[in-house]
Amino acid sequence: MSNPYEQQQHAPNMAHHQAYGTPPPGYGMMPPGPAYHHQQMRNGLGVAALVIGIIGALVGLIPVLFFIAGTLGLLAVIFGFVGRARAGRGAASNGGTALSGAILGLISMALATWGLVITVNAVGDAATKIDQIVASATASAEPGDPSPSKSQAPKPLALGAVAKEPPFSLKVLSVSREQTVSSSIDSHKAQGSYVVVRVLVKNTGNSPAAFDGTDSGILDSDGKQYNVDSDATISQNLEGGQGLYDEINPAQKVTRVLVFDLPKKAKPVVIAMFGAEGSDGTFMYLVKDSELASPA
Repeated sequence: MSNPYEQQQHAPNMAHHQAYGTPPPGYGMMPPGPAYHHQQMRNGLGVAALVIGIIGALVGLIPVLFFIAGTLGLLAVIFGFVGRARAGRGAASNGGTALSGAILGLISMALATWGLVITVNAVGDAATKIDQIVASATASAEPGDPSPSKSQAPKPLALGAVAKEPPFSLKVLSVSREQTVSSSIDSHKAQGSYVVVRVLVKNTGNSPAAFDGTDSGILDSDGKQYNVDSDATISQNLEGGQGLYDEINPAQKVTRVLVFDLPKKAKPVVIAMFGAEGSDGTFMYLVKDSELASPA
């Protein structure tokens, strides 16, 4: 016969073990939650790659800024691949953003290469055309030579005359000598002094056409040639919402500005303008007395 007293005596001991027994494993430790992991994510390079890539791609659309686009593109590629690697290790959560930045960086570098090729070709074409101008001007200045090639050299038009260069008609509105040229975008200072030529351009054709005057050149009184200052010229033509490469509609008239950097003592005499691709150009005197005062 069992002893009821013994059962009552052992019951409190069992309750004691149940109440104060060994705590379960991991007691007092909280597993790291989502907030903990979020604070450790290193997403900065991925975001930087995307932002720099976008800026580089936009800058790359302007050929003369190829060096800026190339630099930004390279940075975006580096930041993008490093950010992508972090995401692969679980140290970042924006692997897609980093990859997008790297792709935009590659696009920026491709646009930079395109801009470099265009710029080099444009400079080469301009040098060739200026050489032709000098040869023609020199030939026309030599007396007593009945050579047909020299007698057919173009004669410059008088200042203020209207020149025909299909699909445009061109007229020099003003010529000024300035030390600096400024716009709402930036400012440029001449190494010597700027000769600023403002030209009235009219589209006399039947379809829109762009006037690209960056191949134009100036001859001084000593027969030396000077090319357009591309950066200063592009900046001046962005004023008023008009870009140098914007198309001009038929019968529309616009004013374009061509800027040349000449030594202070150089006296510009003739401008050779090439506004249409593949044109022979037109030649105009810049002053009536072949003199243009240098700035003080």
